[in-house]
Amino acid sequence: MMRDLAEFIMRGRWQALAVAVIGSVLVIAAPVSAAAIALVTLGRSMRDGAWVALWSLLPALLLGWVSGDYGTGLLLLSVFVGAAVLAQTYSLSLALLAVVPVSALGGVALLMFNSAFLDALLTVFDTWIEALEASADDAAVIELLRPSVPQVAGLMAVGNSLIACLSLLLGRYWQAALYKPGAFGVEFRALRLPAVWAVVLVSITVAGALGGKELAAWAALAGIPVTICGFALLHQVARDRQLGIGFLAVSYMLWAFVDLLKVGVLVAVLLDVFFDFGRRAKTS
Repeated sequence: MMRDLAEFIMRGRWQALAVAVIGSVLVIAAPVSAAAIALVTLGRSMRDGAWVALWSLLPALLLGWVSGDYGTGLLLLSVFVGAAVLAQTYSLSLALLAVVPVSALGGVALLMFNSAFLDALLTVFDTWIEALEASADDAAVIELLRPSVPQVAGLMAVGNSLIACLSLLLGRYWQAALYKPGAFGVEFRALRLPAVWAVVLVSITVAGALGGKELAAWAALAGIPVTICGFALLHQVARDRQLGIGFLAVSYMLWAFVDLLKVGVLVAVLLDVFFDFGRRAKTS
Protein backbone atom coordinates (compact mmCIF):
# COMPACT_ATOMS: atom_id res chain seq x y z
CA MET A 1 0.00 0.00 0.00
CA MET A 2 2.83 2.40 0.82
CA ARG A 3 4.46 1.66 -2.52
CA ASP A 4 1.15 2.32 -4.29
CA LEU A 5 0.95 5.68 -2.55
CA ALA A 6 4.51 6.52 -3.60
CA GLU A 7 3.71 5.60 -7.20
CA PHE A 8 0.62 7.82 -7.10
CA ILE A 9 2.68 10.73 -5.77
CA MET A 10 5.23 10.38 -8.55
CA ARG A 11 2.62 10.38 -11.35
CA GLY A 12 2.68 14.14 -11.47
CA ARG A 13 2.67 17.45 -9.62
CA TRP A 14 -1.04 17.51 -8.98
CA GLN A 15 -1.13 14.01 -7.54
CA ALA A 16 1.76 14.90 -5.22
CA LEU A 17 0.06 18.16 -4.27
CA ALA A 18 -3.18 16.34 -3.45
CA VAL A 19 -1.38 14.11 -0.95
CA ALA A 20 0.57 17.03 0.49
CA VAL A 21 -2.52 19.20 0.94
CA ILE A 22 -4.42 16.43 2.73
CA GLY A 23 -1.69 16.38 5.35
CA SER A 24 -1.55 20.14 5.61
CA VAL A 25 -5.22 20.12 6.62
CA LEU A 26 -5.40 16.86 8.59
CA VAL A 27 -2.71 16.97 11.26
CA ILE A 28 -2.63 13.20 11.67
CA ALA A 29 -1.58 12.82 8.02
CA ALA A 30 1.04 15.59 8.11
CA PRO A 31 4.09 13.26 8.37
CA VAL A 32 2.99 11.35 5.28
CA SER A 33 2.42 14.59 3.36
CA ALA A 34 5.85 15.81 4.41
CA ALA A 35 7.31 12.54 3.13
CA ALA A 36 5.54 13.16 -0.19
CA ILE A 37 7.33 16.50 -0.47
CA ALA A 38 10.63 14.74 0.24
CA LEU A 39 9.90 12.11 -2.40
CA VAL A 40 9.13 14.67 -5.10
CA THR A 41 12.24 16.69 -4.20
CA LEU A 42 14.46 13.62 -4.33
CA GLY A 43 12.78 11.72 -7.16
CA ARG A 44 11.98 14.55 -9.54
CA SER A 45 13.71 17.85 -8.83
CA MET A 46 14.11 20.56 -6.23
CA ARG A 47 11.96 22.82 -8.37
CA ASP A 48 9.06 20.37 -8.33
CA GLY A 49 9.56 19.76 -4.62
CA ALA A 50 9.54 23.49 -3.93
CA TRP A 51 6.33 23.89 -5.96
CA VAL A 52 4.55 21.16 -3.98
CA ALA A 53 5.92 22.48 -0.67
CA LEU A 54 4.85 26.06 -1.41
CA TRP A 55 1.27 25.24 -2.36
CA SER A 56 0.82 22.80 0.50
CA LEU A 57 2.18 25.37 2.94
CA LEU A 58 -0.59 27.83 2.08
CA PRO A 59 -3.48 25.82 3.61
CA ALA A 60 -1.22 24.85 6.53
CA LEU A 61 -0.50 28.52 7.25
CA LEU A 62 -4.17 29.40 6.85
CA LEU A 63 -5.07 26.70 9.34
CA GLY A 64 -2.38 28.05 11.66
CA TRP A 65 -3.79 31.56 11.38
CA VAL A 66 -7.22 30.24 12.39
CA SER A 67 -6.15 27.84 15.16
CA GLY A 68 -2.83 29.31 16.23
CA ASP A 69 -1.03 26.00 15.57
CA TYR A 70 1.62 26.40 12.86
CA GLY A 71 3.20 23.02 13.59
CA THR A 72 2.16 21.42 10.31
CA GLY A 73 3.63 24.26 8.28
CA LEU A 74 6.91 24.00 10.19
CA LEU A 75 7.00 20.24 9.59
CA LEU A 76 6.49 20.60 5.83
CA LEU A 77 9.15 23.30 5.61
CA SER A 78 11.64 21.32 7.72
CA VAL A 79 11.30 18.22 5.57
CA PHE A 80 11.65 20.18 2.33
CA VAL A 81 14.87 21.79 3.58
CA GLY A 82 16.23 18.40 4.63
CA ALA A 83 15.29 16.85 1.27
CA ALA A 84 16.87 19.76 -0.61
CA VAL A 85 20.12 19.27 1.30
CA LEU A 86 20.01 15.52 0.61
CA ALA A 87 19.37 16.12 -3.10
CA GLN A 88 22.37 18.45 -3.31
CA THR A 89 24.87 16.65 -1.06
CA TYR A 90 23.74 12.99 -1.27
CA SER A 91 24.50 12.88 2.46
CA LEU A 92 21.72 11.58 4.68
CA SER A 93 23.56 12.69 7.82
CA LEU A 94 23.82 16.29 6.58
CA ALA A 95 20.15 16.23 5.62
CA LEU A 96 19.18 15.21 9.16
CA LEU A 97 21.43 17.92 10.58
CA ALA A 98 19.72 20.52 8.36
CA VAL A 99 16.35 19.78 9.97
CA VAL A 100 17.59 20.88 13.42
CA PRO A 101 18.15 24.62 12.80
CA VAL A 102 14.84 24.93 10.94
CA SER A 103 13.05 23.34 13.90
CA ALA A 104 14.94 25.57 16.33
CA LEU A 105 14.01 28.72 14.41
CA GLY A 106 10.40 27.55 14.34
CA GLY A 107 10.44 27.09 18.10
CA VAL A 108 11.94 30.54 18.62
CA ALA A 109 9.35 32.11 16.31
CA LEU A 110 6.60 30.30 18.22
CA LEU A 111 7.95 31.64 21.50
CA MET A 112 8.32 35.21 20.23
CA PHE A 113 5.26 35.67 18.04
CA ASN A 114 2.69 33.09 19.12
CA SER A 115 2.87 32.97 22.89
CA ALA A 116 -0.94 33.02 23.04
CA PHE A 117 -1.01 29.51 21.57
CA LEU A 118 1.52 28.33 24.16
CA ASP A 119 -0.52 29.91 26.93
CA ALA A 120 -3.59 28.05 25.68
CA LEU A 121 -1.68 24.77 25.76
CA LEU A 122 -0.51 25.50 29.30
CA THR A 123 -4.09 26.25 30.35
CA VAL A 124 -5.13 22.78 29.20
CA PHE A 125 -2.13 21.28 30.94
CA ASP A 126 -2.87 23.18 34.16
CA THR A 127 -6.33 21.64 34.22
CA TRP A 128 -4.73 18.21 34.14
CA ILE A 129 -2.22 19.23 36.83
CA GLU A 130 -5.03 20.45 39.09
CA ALA A 131 -6.80 17.11 38.72
CA LEU A 132 -3.60 15.32 39.72
CA GLU A 133 -3.07 17.62 42.70
CA ALA A 134 -6.58 16.92 43.93
CA SER A 135 -5.93 13.17 43.98
CA ALA A 136 -2.27 13.21 45.09
CA ASP A 137 -0.80 13.44 48.57
CA ASP A 138 2.36 15.30 47.59
CA ALA A 139 1.45 18.45 45.67
CA ALA A 140 5.11 19.52 45.50
CA VAL A 141 5.96 16.52 43.31
CA ILE A 142 3.06 17.28 40.98
CA GLU A 143 4.22 20.91 40.74
CA LEU A 144 7.52 19.69 39.25
CA LEU A 145 5.56 18.44 36.24
CA ARG A 146 4.31 21.92 35.38
CA PRO A 147 6.28 23.20 32.34
CA SER A 148 7.09 26.80 31.53
CA VAL A 149 6.27 28.56 28.26
CA PRO A 150 9.89 28.39 26.97
CA GLN A 151 10.02 24.72 27.87
CA VAL A 152 6.87 23.95 25.90
CA ALA A 153 8.22 25.83 22.88
CA GLY A 154 11.45 23.84 23.08
CA LEU A 155 9.63 20.53 23.39
CA MET A 156 7.49 21.35 20.37
CA ALA A 157 10.64 22.16 18.37
CA VAL A 158 12.13 18.81 19.42
CA GLY A 159 8.95 16.98 18.42
CA ASN A 160 8.96 18.70 15.04
CA SER A 161 12.59 17.79 14.47
CA LEU A 162 12.05 14.11 15.27
CA ILE A 163 8.93 13.77 13.10
CA ALA A 164 10.60 15.72 10.27
CA CYS A 165 13.61 13.38 10.34
CA LEU A 166 11.34 10.33 10.24
CA SER A 167 9.29 11.82 7.38
CA LEU A 168 12.49 12.55 5.47
CA LEU A 169 13.58 8.94 5.95
CA LEU A 170 10.17 7.76 4.73
CA GLY A 171 10.52 9.88 1.59
CA ARG A 172 13.99 8.42 1.00
CA TYR A 173 12.63 4.93 1.55
CA TRP A 174 9.89 5.53 -1.03
CA GLN A 175 12.44 6.77 -3.54
CA ALA A 176 14.55 3.65 -3.09
CA ALA A 177 11.52 1.36 -3.22
CA LEU A 178 10.50 2.83 -6.58
CA TYR A 179 13.88 3.08 -8.29
CA LYS A 180 16.38 0.92 -6.36
CA PRO A 181 14.73 -1.61 -4.03
CA GLY A 182 16.83 -2.53 -1.03
CA ALA A 183 19.13 0.47 -1.28
CA PHE A 184 17.53 2.36 1.59
CA GLY A 185 18.25 -0.39 4.11
CA VAL A 186 21.93 -0.39 3.19
CA GLU A 187 22.10 3.41 3.31
CA PHE A 188 20.28 3.67 6.62
CA ARG A 189 22.35 1.03 8.39
CA ALA A 190 25.51 2.80 7.22
CA LEU A 191 24.30 6.17 8.55
CA ARG A 192 26.96 7.87 10.67
CA LEU A 193 27.69 11.43 11.73
CA PRO A 194 31.10 13.05 11.20
CA ALA A 195 33.13 12.71 14.41
CA VAL A 196 33.20 16.45 15.12
CA TRP A 197 29.45 16.79 14.75
CA ALA A 198 28.79 13.75 16.92
CA VAL A 199 30.94 15.14 19.76
CA VAL A 200 29.44 18.63 19.53
CA LEU A 201 25.83 17.45 19.41
CA VAL A 202 26.21 14.97 22.27
CA SER A 203 28.02 17.60 24.35
CA ILE A 204 25.23 20.12 23.80
CA THR A 205 22.58 17.54 24.69
CA VAL A 206 24.32 16.43 27.90
CA ALA A 207 25.18 19.99 28.97
CA GLY A 208 21.59 21.06 28.42
CA ALA A 209 20.27 18.13 30.45
CA LEU A 210 22.38 19.33 33.37
CA GLY A 211 21.26 22.93 33.01
CA GLY A 212 17.63 22.75 34.08
CA LYS A 213 14.31 21.85 32.46
CA GLU A 214 14.08 24.78 30.04
CA LEU A 215 17.63 24.42 28.73
CA ALA A 216 17.25 20.65 28.52
CA ALA A 217 14.14 20.99 26.36
CA TRP A 218 15.99 23.10 23.79
CA ALA A 219 19.29 21.20 23.98
CA ALA A 220 17.45 17.97 23.19
CA LEU A 221 17.21 19.27 19.61
CA ALA A 222 20.91 18.53 19.19
CA GLY A 223 20.33 14.93 20.19
CA ILE A 224 17.81 14.14 17.45
CA PRO A 225 20.28 13.44 14.59
CA VAL A 226 22.47 11.47 16.99
CA THR A 227 19.49 9.40 18.10
CA ILE A 228 18.53 8.64 14.50
CA CYS A 229 22.10 7.45 13.89
CA GLY A 230 21.75 5.34 17.02
CA PHE A 231 18.65 3.72 15.54
CA ALA A 232 20.64 3.02 12.37
CA LEU A 233 23.37 1.38 14.45
CA LEU A 234 20.75 -0.71 16.23
CA HIS A 235 19.40 -1.95 12.90
CA GLN A 236 22.92 -2.78 11.74
CA VAL A 237 23.72 -4.81 14.85
CA ALA A 238 20.33 -6.56 14.69
CA ARG A 239 20.95 -7.53 11.06
CA ASP A 240 24.52 -8.69 11.68
CA ARG A 241 23.50 -10.78 14.69
CA GLN A 242 20.24 -11.94 13.04
CA LEU A 243 18.24 -10.79 16.06
CA GLY A 244 14.99 -10.30 14.18
CA ILE A 245 12.20 -7.73 14.22
CA GLY A 246 11.12 -8.70 17.73
CA PHE A 247 14.43 -7.45 19.12
CA LEU A 248 14.00 -4.13 17.32
CA ALA A 249 10.42 -3.71 18.53
CA VAL A 250 11.39 -4.33 22.16
CA SER A 251 14.40 -2.04 21.83
CA TYR A 252 12.29 0.83 20.54
CA MET A 253 9.72 0.34 23.30
CA LEU A 254 12.41 0.36 25.98
CA TRP A 255 14.02 3.44 24.45
CA ALA A 256 10.69 5.28 24.54
CA PHE A 257 10.10 4.61 28.23
CA VAL A 258 13.58 4.33 29.80
CA ASP A 259 15.51 7.60 29.93
CA LEU A 260 18.81 5.86 30.66
CA LEU A 261 18.59 4.08 27.31
CA LYS A 262 18.28 7.43 25.54
CA VAL A 263 21.68 8.33 27.01
CA GLY A 264 22.96 4.87 26.09
CA VAL A 265 22.05 5.46 22.44
CA LEU A 266 24.09 8.69 22.40
CA VAL A 267 27.08 6.91 23.95
CA ALA A 268 26.79 4.05 21.44
CA VAL A 269 26.93 6.51 18.54
CA LEU A 270 30.12 8.06 19.95
CA LEU A 271 31.66 4.59 20.31
CA ASP A 272 30.72 3.82 16.73
CA VAL A 273 32.31 7.06 15.50
CA PHE A 274 35.63 6.54 17.26
CA PHE A 275 35.92 2.77 17.64
CA ASP A 276 33.81 1.45 14.76
CA PHE A 277 31.50 -0.24 17.24
CA GLY A 278 29.06 -1.42 14.60
CA ARG A 279 31.57 -3.39 12.55
CA ARG A 280 33.21 -4.75 15.69
CA ALA A 281 29.80 -6.18 16.65
CA LYS A 282 29.61 -7.81 13.25
CA THR A 283 32.97 -9.56 13.44
CA SER A 284 33.02 -10.47 17.14
